[in-house]
Amino acid sequence: MSLELKPFVRALTQKDPKKAREWLEQNKGNFNPANEFERGYLLALQGMVSALETGGELSLIKLLVNGSYGKERIETLIRETRARLSLKFRPKDEQGFDTAWVDVLQEFSEEKT
Repeated sequence: MSLELKPFVRALTQKDPKKAREWLEQNKGNFNPANEFERGYLLALQGMVSALETGGELSLIKLLVNGSYGKERIETLIRETRARLSLKFRPKDEQGFDTAWVDVLQEFSEEKT
């Protein structure tokens, strides 16, 4: 599955949940609901938007968009999440969930460069 996440992450960074939600709706057709991995991936993206909408100040996405984490901390989060991904016993939906986070975190990391 290959998605262009830059517009989604840009909407998140601009703290624009409406635009991020619109991107999700436009790209929902790229996800196969019968595929557990893709379902987990989509769930993670939806959760990021929901957390931005509800304003939970301690949510990871909120901390990221508010600039609370520098490039080094983001890189650490990527490494930790990839380590979870390498565990073979994890269900496919959890792997999809974590993969979405890695992809989004990488976009945030590139923006910090």
